[in-house]
Amino acid sequence: MYKIILISILSIISFNAKSQGNLQFNRVIVIDATNIAASHTVPVGKVWKIEAATPGLNGLVYLNNTVLASSSNTNNTPFWLPANYTFNISSSSTPGKVSIIEFNVVP
Repeated sequence: MYKIILISILSIISFNAKSQGNLQFNRVIVIDATNIAASHTVPVGKVWKIEAATPGLNGLVYLNNTVLASSSNTNNTPFWLPANYTFNISSSSTPGKVSIIEFNVVP
């Protein structure tokens, strides 16, 4: 009997729990990774998901000085970046590309 009451209470509590919000697709962004680190900030109310990073010929793509992709390994994605997160994307040689999906956070 106590188990049934406990399970019922936990079920009611879990159905009334609120999450931080839902994600709604907004747009696709492509950033060129150059030899000079470019600063980017995720806008307020948005979440960015880095889907892919492709380096230039024999190069590396860095996210805040950490290798995101190299010519031999491009499988270090996805990365989720929260709102107001500032980061740098750069490349060690010829420019690469970073593909990002932007989501709106809907309450």
